[in-house]
Amino acid sequence: MSLSTSITEELLFSYFNGRATLLQKQWVEKWKEDPANEEIFYATLHKWENEHLQYQVDVNKAIEKFNVGLSANRPSAGRSSVGQKEKDADSSKWKPWLIAASLLIILGVNSYLFRDTIFYKAYSTSFGKTGLINLADGSKVVLNANSSLKIPRFGFFNNARKVYLKGEACFSVVHTPDNSRFVVQTDSMFNIEVLGTEFSVFTRPRQTKIMLLKGKIKVHYSPEKKQASVLTLSPGDLLTYSKKQEKPHIMKVGNPESSVAWMQNRFVFNDTSLSEILNIINENYGLTVELRGKDLIDKTLSGSFKAKSGDEFLESISQVLDLNMIRQNDHVILFNN
Repeated sequence: MSLSTSITEELLFSYFNGRATLLQKQWVEKWKEDPANEEIFYATLHKWENEHLQYQVDVNKAIEKFNVGLSANRPSAGRSSVGQKEKDADSSKWKPWLIAASLLIILGVNSYLFRDTIFYKAYSTSFGKTGLINLADGSKVVLNANSSLKIPRFGFFNNARKVYLKGEACFSVVHTPDNSRFVVQTDSMFNIEVLGTEFSVFTRPRQTKIMLLKGKIKVHYSPEKKQASVLTLSPGDLLTYSKKQEKPHIMKVGNPESSVAWMQNRFVFNDTSLSEILNIINENYGLTVELRGKDLIDKTLSGSFKAKSGDEFLESISQVLDLNMIRQNDHVILFNN
């Protein structure tokens, strides 16, 4: 049996937590010497670290100990004896140190809890709004509505430019003289690595989509209970994945620019189901749409239109599909004429 087929994610997890046998350790160390396996090794390591945090803070317990320490040093009511006064005098010498130590503990806990705020700067967009972010390396990111991007507050380090995305964004990444990697990390099982290129990423709970416009990208795919892998995309490739799929699907798209038409407030549909359009309305504008009519869910839409707001989007949909609309705050009802 070859090493490439025997090294599984389960075995790598055992290697990381120190439970692998001596023979298994030798297998893994021999296997990871091959440059072709390096990406899989580190992608699996990243997944294992996320699932096995090395430090868990019990804030309630820390505060309780702090309060108990303070209570123990409070003077008792009434008159005290000479011996008690001596004890109080001795203990008073330690009070400043105890308080200082307690404060340091609390500061340490707070630093851990708020480390993201300390080390990262977050950008976000509200419903119906997009935003342009100029990164320190010259790269540009356009955030779609209801999305957020987290970047290192003190710049990129360790020969890697890593950002964290929730929602949808279009990236225009510059190539640096030192060939520094640019990594987009998502909450899903996909991370994107590039040197310099243009691409869009859609990462929401229902689906992940990665569209490559220019250049070349590597997509690190780390599914649960399966071996991690690296997928390579070429210009025009669209990667899609949802929980209903067994694995990611890659297809060639004839007009890849349509995937980022939202940057000009334009929406392009190609035989798109009404249920998919309702997801877009909910994710981009925060509106919940109710369909009244058995055949409505089977309707599809092809074409494009511009919309700068949720109202304009709904108006266009209603006209094209010949539907009536009733809006009650953030709840919309669509029904046949």
